Amino acid sequence: MRQAWIYGILAACTVMGAGAVGYGDSWTERAGQLNRKEITQEQAIANRGNEEKDRRNKLCIRGIHPAMPGIDWNADPTALPYMLYQINKRTGLPVHVESDGLDVASREIYENTVIYLTSHTRWSFNEKESTNVARWLSRGGTLFLDDCYNRGSPFTDSVRPEVAKMIPGAEPTMLLASDTRVTDAFKMIYATIWPGEANFENRPWQYYVLDNRPAVFFSPNDDGCGWEVSTPPTASNPIGEGIGHGGDNRQREIMYQWVTNFILFAYTH
Repeated sequence: MRQAWIYGILAACTVMGAGAVGYGDSWTERAGQLNRKEITQEQAIANRGNEEKDRRNKLCIRGIHPAMPGIDWNADPTALPYMLYQINKRTGLPVHVESDGLDVASREIYENTVIYLTSHTRWSFNEKESTNVARWLSRGGTLFLDDCYNRGSPFTDSVRPEVAKMIPGAEPTMLLASDTRVTDAFKMIYATIWPGEANFENRPWQYYVLDNRPAVFFSPNDDGCGWEVSTPPTASNPIGEGIGHGGDNRQREIMYQWVTNFILFAYTH
């Protein structure tokens, strides 16, 4: 069903000549008002709350805000927005960006196909969160875990026991090009080398299977740090100045290609 949906989106974008994401006249009007006068913080929050959140038929990766205190889940605040920006520019597919952290114990999780968690620290889901994520995974959701430390950390140590709470008995599988279950993972848009084969990211991703489907992916390489930017994209630097991974745009280009392939794989498998 998801595969039919994504192909429908692709066809629609071809017919409509889709490019950048449209945000609607209401946002344009509000932007004009912002240019004309100062507003208070309370007014800004009220304006934001009035904006319709339309996720229908749009690609999205929503960041998780766990209930456990002390998890720096939003350590790279520009990572998801600019990663989605890049996917939109590269594919023409509409995307939805929402920076508010997702409460995975809520029903809102069922409005998302792919969700994302990163931090530098140990993390854990409480019983309500684990139960709800397990149910969401069984209905076709995909969870992407990303170690923000990039050298092995308490985040990585948390992955296996936490996934076991949601998929009992699950064991990690290395995401390798020779694996027939994920053979298309990095061929959806770009034919790239695989994570683990690049000289700057030499540890492969891992995945956990549920109902014969890769349902949880884990990157030990801090991919979000490669997506984030310190400046907006410009004509001379269309992917913006990077913050993480040394700011090397050649590396970041491959990381954007990987995630573009990954999100289309997740939506179609």
